[in-house]
Amino acid sequence: MRPLNLAKWRKETGTKCPHCVDLIPPPQGFPDSVEEEIIQFLEARPDAFDLHGEIENGDAFIRYCFEHAADAEAFHAQFAPVAEKAILKKVGE
Repeated sequence: MRPLNLAKWRKETGTKCPHCVDLIPPPQGFPDSVEEEIIQFLEARPDAFDLHGEIENGDAFIRYCFEHAADAEAFHAQFAPVAEKAILKKVGE
């Protein structure tokens, strides 16, 4: 088994899905109902999103990356109010 080339994977993801939303969940985590809404949102967009988690500046977050800016904006609008912090950005910014 070859090791995962994380830099290559991120570049490929950033090329296909450049519109991202970084969500930091609240300390107690998202309620089950919000988790279900996130899953439903993503399932409605097969092959048009990717996600991964990172730790940056001590903040654990999940980055949801979308192919289309409108999807990223809709995701941000729907889930930012229930997150501790949410950042909408384009890869490379």
